Amino acid sequence: MNKLSAITAALDLLLLSGIFLLFGPSVKSLAQEKASQRKLRSLAQAAAGFRRPDRPSLSDILALAVGLKGSHAEALFVGLSTVLALAAGLLLFAAYGPGTGLLGFLCAGLAPYLLVRTRLQNKQVDVSREGEQLLTELLNNYRICRFNMREAVERTALSIEEAPLSKKLLLSLSRELNAASGTAEVRKAIDRFRLAISTSWGDLLAADLEFAELDGIVVTESLKDLVSGIADARRKLEQNRRETSDSAAVLKYLFPATCLMIWVGAVFCFGMTTRQLLHNQFATRTGFAWFLGLALSYLLSLMISAFVARQKMDI
Repeated sequence: MNKLSAITAALDLLLLSGIFLLFGPSVKSLAQEKASQRKLRSLAQAAAGFRRPDRPSLSDILALAVGLKGSHAEALFVGLSTVLALAAGLLLFAAYGPGTGLLGFLCAGLAPYLLVRTRLQNKQVDVSREGEQLLTELLNNYRICRFNMREAVERTALSIEEAPLSKKLLLSLSRELNAASGTAEVRKAIDRFRLAISTSWGDLLAADLEFAELDGIVVTESLKDLVSGIADARRKLEQNRRETSDSAAVLKYLFPATCLMIWVGAVFCFGMTTRQLLHNQFATRTGFAWFLGLALSYLLSLMISAFVARQKMDI
């Protein structure tokens, strides 16, 4: 048993080392870039003097990520996640014991939220890629509408065709601004628009929208700076995409290759049949725990890869 534990620990260490070697430099570079962006965002907010937005609620996240709206959306999502977690935890507890049951409960409970956040992240990435068209069109229409931001947003929403996601966001923002009856509702609409983009340039654009709509400040120069900054960000994004494509391609085939090598080693090196391998892998506590850990590590690596490879276009 001690020998088996040592082999398992060595394989776990080998897997973690491989993940670190594949994505360590990319994750470090991304972390440094995000830290720099947060610092720039804080400095820009302090210089501009605009308020810190409210923390996004689960209902806002669900509405943007999966289109689940309404007063009961949050309760429905939490209830379904709890039922899924309890079902998975009880089944695994009955079959493999308390440790695996607890792991299954936590994974199944967190999985829906992680999927929703991943979907929201993908939407934010897609919207950020349309930033250059959005900002250019908005700036042009802002000038045409004689610095009336509400009219500029509506005109841009109707005229922009090369950025379908931005068009949808602007249409929604225009409807909410026209229906707003006070400052609080205007700010709430702008905060939802900001969450849908969730970038430094999105924060600054939201601040410009708020200044122009509530205070009547002309924000032409700020919009021009954003257009220039987002053009530079597009060139940088293309360079980063080429650097991370190779490691993402390797990871894509890592788990299937590992499963194939396990089968080859069991059958040709240890004389096991495929039926015996499947029994040991899925019908024993140790084998299933090892497979579950390997699968979860692979899924986690894929999520990390998606966040690294599909970066937002940000200044």
